[in-house]
Amino acid sequence: MGREIALAFARRGDRVAMIARNNATLDPIVRETREAGAPDASAYTADLTDQGSVQEVFETIRSTQGEPTILVYNMATMVKTPPSELKAQEVLETLPAMFFGAMYCTAEVLPAMRTAGKGTLLYTGGGFGIKPATFTASHSIGKAALRNYVQNLHQELSPEGILAATVTITRPVQPGTEYDGGDIARHYVSLHEQVSSRPASEWEWEIIHREL
Repeated sequence: MGREIALAFARRGDRVAMIARNNATLDPIVRETREAGAPDASAYTADLTDQGSVQEVFETIRSTQGEPTILVYNMATMVKTPPSELKAQEVLETLPAMFFGAMYCTAEVLPAMRTAGKGTLLYTGGGFGIKPATFTASHSIGKAALRNYVQNLHQELSPEGILAATVTITRPVQPGTEYDGGDIARHYVSLHEQVSSRPASEWEWEIIHREL
């Protein structure tokens, strides 16, 4: 999904900055993204579960590419434990990637967006956040927390001209199927584009790709 989202925004002519723990995974995507329409697309290394690391990488992005006007948080982790056997530590180990990282990244881009009176915050949600699955209890909890957070952000920030929204994907992403990543990536673009085409009172805060 990260690749497809980067390509979707590059085709619009947006500047693209991508973050991963290992830049080697992003090198081929950077090349594709530059060819797709973002010639200065760049990759950065950070651990988004660590607030200090997030602060450092966004400081670098701001100094090299300017203030981000669109944030896409696309990160998740999975622990296969049913709720009756779930341990508090497993939830605590899941939340940094599923939820806290989204908060850290949001905190880095929001001040400039508020100053400008516009911006877009997009997050990848999951169907388990709406209808939990017993074999992924901590994942379900994390996605539910993220979904609640985004809805709250939408209520708070839309009057300020800032969109907060989630693309909720209800099945594994598979090329050439109803859950093709390229098709899903279009939702992120359409959510962003409503900022300039519709009044804030009419903004959608969630697109669910295929209802459960």
